[in-house]
Amino acid sequence: MPTRIQRRRTKGWRAPEGAAYVGRGTPFGNPWAAVRTSTGTGWAVQWAGHANQHKPLGYNEHIPANSQADAHALAVELYETWVHAHPTLMDRIARDLAGRDLMCWCAEPLSCHVDTLLELANPKET
Repeated sequence: MPTRIQRRRTKGWRAPEGAAYVGRGTPFGNPWAAVRTSTGTGWAVQWAGHANQHKPLGYNEHIPANSQADAHALAVELYETWVHAHPTLMDRIARDLAGRDLMCWCAEPLSCHVDTLLELANPKET
């Protein structure tokens, strides 16, 4: 079963063979980012999509979150909604990511969009 892998910058670390990086800068990256802020709880979610991606209607500069964990969970929830609104991307996820381990920078136990991609690329048989 494919798994989520945290990408690292430590000396000597290598990505497992066949694993795919799906962070920002790839077509599969989450356009929503958990960010530090100087107000409120210190955490929020903001749109970090590419210039060629349309911002969602009703978008706010920052969506406040209660904690880092809540910000990551909200970013993943927004990603799930966003990715389901893009059928071409859904097709590409199924075609390109099925059966592969997926990598992002998010650390366990924080929520990560990779979990969504793993579910979409490898649906459970009923």
